[in-house]
Amino acid sequence: MADQENNAQITTLAIGVDDKLSVGENIIYGLQHVFVLILAPLITPIIFASVFQWDINITAYLVMIMILGAGIETTIQARILKLPVAQAQHIVFIAAMISAIFALGPVPVWWGLVIVSAITILLVIPFKKGLIGQLLPFLATPVVIGPLFVVMGVSLTKAACIDLIFPMGPEGVIIDKGAFILAMIAVAVPVLVSFFIPKGVGRYGCILWGVLAATIVAIFMGRVDFARVAEAPWFMAPKFFTKIFEGNMGRPLKLSWNFIPAVLILFIAEISNITDTIGCYQATAKLVGQKLTKERTNRGLFVETAASLVTTLFGNIPCTSFSQNLGVLSLSRVGAKSIIVAGGIIMIGIGLIYKVAVFFAVIPWAIYGGAMIILLGTIILVGVQMILAMEMTETKKLIAGFAIILGMCFTFMPPSVTQTLPLILQFFIGNPIGSTVLMAIVLNLIFVVGLKSPGK
Repeated sequence: MADQENNAQITTLAIGVDDKLSVGENIIYGLQHVFVLILAPLITPIIFASVFQWDINITAYLVMIMILGAGIETTIQARILKLPVAQAQHIVFIAAMISAIFALGPVPVWWGLVIVSAITILLVIPFKKGLIGQLLPFLATPVVIGPLFVVMGVSLTKAACIDLIFPMGPEGVIIDKGAFILAMIAVAVPVLVSFFIPKGVGRYGCILWGVLAATIVAIFMGRVDFARVAEAPWFMAPKFFTKIFEGNMGRPLKLSWNFIPAVLILFIAEISNITDTIGCYQATAKLVGQKLTKERTNRGLFVETAASLVTTLFGNIPCTSFSQNLGVLSLSRVGAKSIIVAGGIIMIGIGLIYKVAVFFAVIPWAIYGGAMIILLGTIILVGVQMILAMEMTETKKLIAGFAIILGMCFTFMPPSVTQTLPLILQFFIGNPIGSTVLMAIVLNLIFVVGLKSPGK
């Protein structure tokens, strides 16, 4: 009883976690969270499709399954964890997967995601003494995660600017003034919203408003192929990822030593995912005035990862708890978990309609490129803030600086140079995100944890 009283003093919410709302109120407040959440399952498949030139059928299916997966995971997690947390695809997996798909093809990489999810599930069982809690203090520190965010933002800028806005054609880069205008609208609207709407749900959904504004302009320009939408069926049954990626992009379907570094890179991405998730759990619990025990955290990770594992089998990628939705909770002061469940159900409803996924897939991809520019700028700044907030010893400065420079070098390494190296080195150099994190972890364990931070 005393704990409940203390928690009640901490929270500033007008409506608590277990308070009851009407169906209409749940829908209205749930939609606010959907507006913030839905950009991740839209951008993720579009980036893959632009990089690998996947056709509209694969692209639309992935949009459908990722919206559906985010909705399913959000609904389940809110009911089991009993906190108003929302789930969507983590951008770190995009960066980790691109080089691996080029090297191995999509089928082994999706198997790698399944393996990584299974390992994570084992690491949080038993819930009271899960190994994840023991490992995170050494792996998920600002000196590791800060460089990860900086290099992730920079490396994905290529996908945003080149693959989406100025794609390569048979004769070189395609310069399309109309596509550039649409991308700039997607950039300008969030900037203007941030200037003129300093707070509110409108601000937190500003990137989505940019996408919507640019899409309306694209419709008037005749750049949205409604014929493809009309031809598409209303519904499509989920299918196993091996069926989605038949042919494996021409890569041989056989195990090789290159599969091991691929799984390692994906596990590094999963560590980042877990770190973000736990941080979101903690911030949400504090906001709503509840106590978050290690057992409850591990149970939440188990549910989240198990749901990710199942949906990954059908083409989704692992999800994380979205911290952006915390801003919506703070502003609306409505923390009932039922609104997150409602938001998840809305996402499931959208994800079940294949025509909607086709519509999102035929929108000019330059619009998503503009949205990515804003999103990646935010990610880079978060990484910089993490680095500046850590204890600034000379050792940590060197670790963070060296990890970032290494990641930058690998990001801009010319393919003609990379291809002269042994295959396993090509894999790590081609994956600057994983290389950055691996280097930061190793140096942190040696010099900070092992040698007690010399140079302080």
